[in-house]
Amino acid sequence: MTLKSNNNKIPPYVPYRTFRTFLEFLKEGIPDRIDRSVWVTRFSGSSGMQLMTSLKALSLIDDYGRPSSRLEKLVFAQGRERRDLMKDILQDFYSPLFNLDLKKATKNQFREAFRVFGAKEGVLTKCEAFFIKAAKDSGIELSQYIIARTHGNARNVNSVSKNKISINKQIDNSHIKTELSELHLNLVQRILDKYPEFDPNWDIEVQSKWMDGMTKLYDNLSSSISSGE
Repeated sequence: MTLKSNNNKIPPYVPYRTFRTFLEFLKEGIPDRIDRSVWVTRFSGSSGMQLMTSLKALSLIDDYGRPSSRLEKLVFAQGRERRDLMKDILQDFYSPLFNLDLKKATKNQFREAFRVFGAKEGVLTKCEAFFIKAAKDSGIELSQYIIARTHGNARNVNSVSKNKISINKQIDNSHIKTELSELHLNLVQRILDKYPEFDPNWDIEVQSKWMDGMTKLYDNLSSSISSGE
């Protein structure tokens, strides 16, 4: 089957939590125009721009930032009405995806459908993450193969977390303490104490950087400990 996109807009790639947070914020009052002055006090510049791009892509604002009637309905809708409205919004924009049987589609079919939009490889994962969470929020059933795409990251996080615990245990080992200087031990411990705990709610790019950083830290510290430097 040949998939074709009905538009040339890049799919939303803002974190879905940011999108939902903004909708909740709009309950305080929907402005005549949504621009930087509306969101700058709540979101960073990059998150705000991604949010604007997403609202435009889903036709919730026009090219001038003026809210659509659909956005107003979405903001104030609740329960099943909100789920159905969000589902309609998704079906209108993501028609190539809904040409698939999402209950049975494989990971590769899912990725191929997203490529139809012309999104660069660097943002494809973010685009997919937004849709997956929005689909769940809308009651759209997705196959286990699509949802399982995030399991690899979870395994990596668990592995790196275990490595961090392993380092701490090595530092506490009396044998190592006799070989390493007190200054070195204190330095290593301070680094580990200040390294942030993993947060699954982070943006996917941030999660990836955290894992890369922790892996490099583990490798460097392990090498230093084993060599007695």
